[in-house]
Amino acid sequence: MKKITLFTLFLVSGLSLFAQGGRLAKANVLFEKLAYAEAVPYFEKVCNTDEDSPELREKLAYCYLRTNQNDKAEGAYKSLVAQKPTAENHYWLAYALMALGKYPEAQTHLAQFATLKPTDSRAQLWEKQKDFLQEIQTEPAYFSLKEVGVNTDHADFGVYPYPQKNSAIMISSRQKAGFGDVRWGGNNDYFLELFFVQTGENGFLSEPILLERPINSIKHDGPLCFSSNGQLVYYTSNNRDKKNKLGKDGIQHLKIYIADVVRSEWVNVREFPYNSADYACGHPALSADGKTLYFASDMPGGFGGADIYACTMDDKGQFGKPVNLGPNINTSGQELFPWIGTDKLLYFASNGRPGLGGLDIFAVPADANMAAKNLGLSVNSTADDFALTFLANGKWGYLSSNRKGSDDIYAFEKIQEIRFNPLIKMTIVDKNNNNPLSFATITIKDQNGNIVASVKTDANGSFQFEGIAGTTYTISTRTDKYDDVIRQIEVPKNATVFEQKIGLAPTPDYGIRLLVTDTDTKAPLAGVGVVITDLKTKNTLVDKNTLSAGDVSEPLKGYKVGDELQLKIELSMPGYLNKTIDFQGRIEQEGVIQLHEKLKIELQPVVLGGDLAKMLGIKPIYFDLGKFNIRKDAAIELDKIVMVMNENPTMVIELGSHTDCRSSIKFNETLSSNRAKSSAAYIQQRISNPSRIYGKGYGETRLLNDCGCEGTVKSTCSEEQHQLNRRTEFIIIKM
Repeated sequence: MKKITLFTLFLVSGLSLFAQGGRLAKANVLFEKLAYAEAVPYFEKVCNTDEDSPELREKLAYCYLRTNQNDKAEGAYKSLVAQKPTAENHYWLAYALMALGKYPEAQTHLAQFATLKPTDSRAQLWEKQKDFLQEIQTEPAYFSLKEVGVNTDHADFGVYPYPQKNSAIMISSRQKAGFGDVRWGGNNDYFLELFFVQTGENGFLSEPILLERPINSIKHDGPLCFSSNGQLVYYTSNNRDKKNKLGKDGIQHLKIYIADVVRSEWVNVREFPYNSADYACGHPALSADGKTLYFASDMPGGFGGADIYACTMDDKGQFGKPVNLGPNINTSGQELFPWIGTDKLLYFASNGRPGLGGLDIFAVPADANMAAKNLGLSVNSTADDFALTFLANGKWGYLSSNRKGSDDIYAFEKIQEIRFNPLIKMTIVDKNNNNPLSFATITIKDQNGNIVASVKTDANGSFQFEGIAGTTYTISTRTDKYDDVIRQIEVPKNATVFEQKIGLAPTPDYGIRLLVTDTDTKAPLAGVGVVITDLKTKNTLVDKNTLSAGDVSEPLKGYKVGDELQLKIELSMPGYLNKTIDFQGRIEQEGVIQLHEKLKIELQPVVLGGDLAKMLGIKPIYFDLGKFNIRKDAAIELDKIVMVMNENPTMVIELGSHTDCRSSIKFNETLSSNRAKSSAAYIQQRISNPSRIYGKGYGETRLLNDCGCEGTVKSTCSEEQHQLNRRTEFIIIKM
């Protein structure tokens, strides 16, 4: 089997006869049926004819790639990216270049691919691991490989041990199935079949013996696994359902079958319950306890291509729903050939993660949520490397590779344990009752202060991240109703998993609340802008609008009983005078401080043309007889106007001064004008944009009663009546 089969064994085609037509029509039918090897000559004959097109060239280039003709694939994709520089064309050109060992040039096209398709998981992994080649090439040698003597120029791959029998099942296309020269269109080789082999010391394999039907079918039969007691076998085969062999796409997909093993016979054959005619399931692998089945599938809802899934089994052998193993393993490429080693690692092959070319072999702890590790040059090459399995002793095993052209089996000896960065598992709990705190925000920094991760705890109060042994990390927590904590943890030098619990103390329940009402109606006001500032810390505690009930509230984090509060409360709302109120007090106990019970928190409605003095209840502005200098008692009242104008920076005021009728008209006009201008000048010196207020003297021209006394008119009004006319008004012209 050549490279092509590794991608399409999983998605294998059952070709049917197609109608006679032109070469392009035949080529397209073969391509759609995944018969890439058969499609190549038809596409080549159409090149440089009237039927030639960029779409045809893309299909031909892909056929070259899938049939291991990497030199031709390189040339074809280089022509394509010059004319049609799509993300996929850049990616597949990089793929062909890596298969040829041309890594620097491949990196250039991977960068183009990542730019054009940044959401693709392959692009994201490349962006995170741009130095992946150096990392892979410097990875220690975990395995020592040796060739075995059973390989042919056909496909030979996968050695799947039979428990406690020093024997195994391997896969090969060395022998034709049935009568005639029936071949698979994917690579023009015979179909894959299962062979019995004996295993021994130092990776020994005996000459393969073909298993009889019905264990082997007349189409592909592939990867398998046995239960630990050898009484069950899970194996991959083309859909054997006679009624529904082809899916909606016209392809005969792979399925997983289960059989009882009775004296070397496979009986009571049944289908894996999550098989489908419309997608593939294959490459089964069992956990050591036999309670979890791992497998590969391109079922809907995955990351793209084939993903690895896991199903748990109950004591009655009933399967739970498949669970996708997530982005630490799966990508938009192909993830295939899962296997659980005796070291409890999940081994698998992937062409979607950064690697040396083709499929590379990766490993990850089966029970840990951490990124998979490329196993480096000891097992991987520029070609496809895959199907790693272990014998029962956990030291010897087998893997497969097409690094010499066709798929061959290699024995390996595991010479050292695979080292992973330690998995750091943290749990955040309530310090008092040990209950987990879910959805707490966690920030992790390394010893240089760089942020390693920012995560939230799960429903169990837990989170985990991949760290570095011997490193000190700073863990910062933030969650509602609990004190924030900054904790340093030191990961031991030899740790593989490091677990620690952090307890948080509940934060006392402190808060502030206020209710804003209308000065005139006393009704609550919704939509009032409220800003409350702590004058000691300069921190803004509240910046929001009142609710429909006219109130706002906010917890006070970081405060405790006995703390002094110095607050500035700023209120604003269209149609009302802005207002600033100061509050000083002490936190006497836990609970919410009701500020409106301690302060008068009201807003005065504004009427254009109205007298601000009356709105504010300002006392009359008094002057000494015949004078216009500002007295101390008058300054106190004018300062109230100053404060309101500073709180309302767009307000424009006309300051009008009025006298009674006594003294001459001219004298009263002059006196009132001087008093108005003197009062306005006092305010102008104390507000922003002094032009917002101006003074005007009206003398006795706007008496409020019938107390005139000019000329021959003699007034009989009392002093109180004359006093009504001696007034200063602050008329609001504009807001």
